[in-house]
Amino acid sequence: MRIGVLYGCILLPGNSFLIHHSSTAQPHRSASSFPASQSTKTAWNRQQLEDYAQRQGIVLTFTTLGPAYRCIARSQHNTTQVLGYVEGILRPSPLLHLDKMEVFRPMVQRARAENPAFTGGGVSLGVGLLMGYLCLLHGQENGCKKAEFLAIDDEEKQHKRLVRYYRHAGFQFIKYVGDDIWDVPDRLVWGGCGTLLGANIDELLQFWTRLMQKSDDQKL
Repeated sequence: MRIGVLYGCILLPGNSFLIHHSSTAQPHRSASSFPASQSTKTAWNRQQLEDYAQRQGIVLTFTTLGPAYRCIARSQHNTTQVLGYVEGILRPSPLLHLDKMEVFRPMVQRARAENPAFTGGGVSLGVGLLMGYLCLLHGQENGCKKAEFLAIDDEEKQHKRLVRYYRHAGFQFIKYVGDDIWDVPDRLVWGGCGTLLGANIDELLQFWTRLMQKSDDQKL
C-alpha cells in the first residue's frame, strides 16, 4: 500500500503527484506545537468543511465500503473534473490508515483557468488538505485517535522534500521502515520501505481549522 500525493508537490508520470518521505527528523511546528493563544479548541464539522470547500470552488464526496473509505474532490463548476482523491482503511486499535492520496495538477490548473472563483483549496496545503480533513473526520467519528501513513522511499530528493511538506502539515515522524527483519510486519502492512508519519486526529483537525479560518478572514 503506497501513499501518493496530497497537495501536488512533485509531478510524476501519469499526471499525478507522489509523496515520499525521509527518515531525517527536521525542526517543524506541528499541530500541537502552537502556543495556546494561537489555537482554537474547536474543529469544523463536516458541513462547515463542505461549505468552505464550495467557497473555494470545490465539491467533496465521501464513500465507504466496509472499513475502506475514499474521498474525491471535484471542480464545482464542472463536476466531471476530478481534482484528486484520498483512500485508506480503518484499522483495529482503531487507527486511521491513510493509504493513498493524489492531486492531479493538470485538472487543478484547468479548474483555475476556467473558474475565477476556484482557489486551489484556499490554503497553502491545497486541495489535499480538504480531502484529508474529511478523512480525519471519518476516523474521528469511528473512534480513531491517530492517523498514520507511510511515504514510500524510492527517490532520495523527493523523499526529503515531502517529509518537510508533511511535517509542515502537522504530521510527526514515527520511524523509518527499512529492509531489516524487524521491519517485516510494517512492510507487509504498508507495502514497502519508507518513513512512517502520524498525527493526533483531534489536534490536526484543530490546526487545519485554524488554517482555513485564517484563509477566510483574509478574504473579508
